[in-house]
Amino acid sequence: MRIKLASWYGDHKPGDEIDVDDVLLKALRKDGRVAALVEAPAEEAPAPQQEAPVQPAPVVEQTPEPAVETGRKRR
Repeated sequence: MRIKLASWYGDHKPGDEIDVDDVLLKALRKDGRVAALVEAPAEEAPAPQQEAPVQPAPVVEQTPEPAVETGRKRR
């Protein structure tokens, strides 16, 4: 994920765009150092994978099991 900095972060000046992971993004947002999230360029974005249509699973009917008595009864 790329962000644009609102203030200095290490050697990066305000306005620089840097790559961050989710943990670093959360920390920088907490400190108020994130000016904006930057969209990745179209050429770098991975192509979406086409998935095969999902087949519904066959329905299996189950018979209910009888209740098991423990031997002790409540009063």
